Amino acid sequence: MATILELSISTVSKALNDSPEISVATKSKVLEVARSLNYKPNIIATALRNKRSLILGVILPDLKDAFFLESLIGITEESSKNDYKIMVYQSCNDYKKEIAYTKLLSESNIIDGLIFSSIKETVASKKATHIQRVANRGLPVVYIKNNIKFSSDIIEENNTDSEKDGFKTGQSCVKKLLRKIENEQLNLSA
Repeated sequence: MATILELSISTVSKALNDSPEISVATKSKVLEVARSLNYKPNIIATALRNKRSLILGVILPDLKDAFFLESLIGITEESSKNDYKIMVYQSCNDYKKEIAYTKLLSESNIIDGLIFSSIKETVASKKATHIQRVANRGLPVVYIKNNIKFSSDIIEENNTDSEKDGFKTGQSCVKKLLRKIENEQLNLSA
């Protein structure tokens, strides 16, 4: 676009981001060319610049389970209201998948936070160290309670009166996670 318009890359970027430094006429030209080229912003670059991806990770054990399916609907609705997208992984009650998805999401720097519920094997054996490690690295985590007690207060458990109401549980998880993300951002900027 910069070449077509004979403008600097910086000017085009500022125009696309509605910077007050750029004149209305220049912004109009840039936006016109952007539309004609069907320009879409690079979400990875935007996430780096804003230090937020506006994506939440979700790992659930079984979407055939009505509670988890309703939770996912609640997560989707509440995330959308707050301009967040979600990346959803279903572990299919497989401990190895649970660990792999947790690692993928937490180490890729794609997500701003994680909503998680363990499979039965993790609950029975109390093997939730992978989630504890994620939280210890600073990624905000909200856990849909499934009878695991974490050893730290870094992971917020979702203990609502609506344990049987998956939709409300999902909404509540997103609200808690967004508060944690906001608090984390405030700590980073202080």
